[in-house]
Amino acid sequence: MFGNLFNPQNSFWQTVDHLSDLLILSLLWLLCSLPLVTAGAATTALYDTAAHCLRGGEPMPWRRFFHTFRRELPCAAIVTVVWGALLLVLGSALQMMAAAAGAGTALAWAVLLFCLVLMLLPLGAACWMFPLLSRFAFHPVELMLTALRLAVGYLPRTIVLLVIAGVSALLVRVLLIPIVILPAIAAWLFTLLLEPVFQRYQPPADPDSKAESQEEEV
Repeated sequence: MFGNLFNPQNSFWQTVDHLSDLLILSLLWLLCSLPLVTAGAATTALYDTAAHCLRGGEPMPWRRFFHTFRRELPCAAIVTVVWGALLLVLGSALQMMAAAAGAGTALAWAVLLFCLVLMLLPLGAACWMFPLLSRFAFHPVELMLTALRLAVGYLPRTIVLLVIAGVSALLVRVLLIPIVILPAIAAWLFTLLLEPVFQRYQPPADPDSKAESQEEEV
């Protein structure tokens, strides 16, 4: 009985191993996102690691995380700044519309509702953007345009992605503690929706694919 208890292959230790991976990856994402401009690269690395390590079973997830983070930082930083500025402008416009709607005019409420729906497009594209970067090589403009096209083309999946991100953000805001594990869980859920789409566009035998094993150390 004791031999089985200390067997690293039993279900208990495997569960502990999975939980520790979720914890480590979530904390790495949080720390690497703190400068804000690096948040996109951290998200790219988190998704890539969730796809290959949490789902694919590759060892040493932290090693893959840092490898992807360094590789994608230049492009991800540009996109983060551009998209962050866009969302900030749209958010400010929504605040003004909400203040105007507070006056009670029907037109102001209609415009506010329209702006809220319109805001879902860049938010939905953001859900696709950094996972895309983890799989394919893009210039920043190409990445943003492709993310927009996929967000619209796969609208049901985009809505589910927004729900996952929104619920995760709400739980973190209300409880705070889940921030040490929820980012990795959300990334894992994202892989369930996005990987089947990415596989349609990824050649099965592409030697230059970004899905190659990261056994090489940079």
